[in-house]
Amino acid sequence: MKNLLDLEARIKQKRIQVNHYLTQAKPTKNRLLNSSIIGGSLSALLTAGPALGGKSFTAWLSDVFGLASPSWQILCGAAALCSLVATVSLQLLKSNKVEENLAKAQICSAKLEILEIGLGAGQMDAQQALAEYIRCVEATDFLQGEAE
Repeated sequence: MKNLLDLEARIKQKRIQVNHYLTQAKPTKNRLLNSSIIGGSLSALLTAGPALGGKSFTAWLSDVFGLASPSWQILCGAAALCSLVATVSLQLLKSNKVEENLAKAQICSAKLEILEIGLGAGQMDAQQALAEYIRCVEATDFLQGEAE
């Protein structure tokens, strides 16, 4: 009986840890994706004017804003910065495996909820629940060091 209560407590604690990760990882993923999309789009937009309008467009833009230096230099510099933001954001998303870990955590969260309900309702034995709990712990090894 004590082992079952201990397992139920561990499942609850792991659910808390996984759900905490999910609440932090989802906005991070969205920010990185949006930064990549917006940065890449702005980069293309900033270079489109000089590319399509040519010298007359850049001269007009320099006159409108009263720029001392050619407007194409400013546009290309801004485009380079936007491109850099897009590249770094995408690289952070991939190198930190944000999407992959988020998917693992979502699956684990659902499994842990099923375990909790199954044990509470008496529909699952402790040995079966323990085996599934161990698989969840293994799948979320990236959570090591996360606040519990």
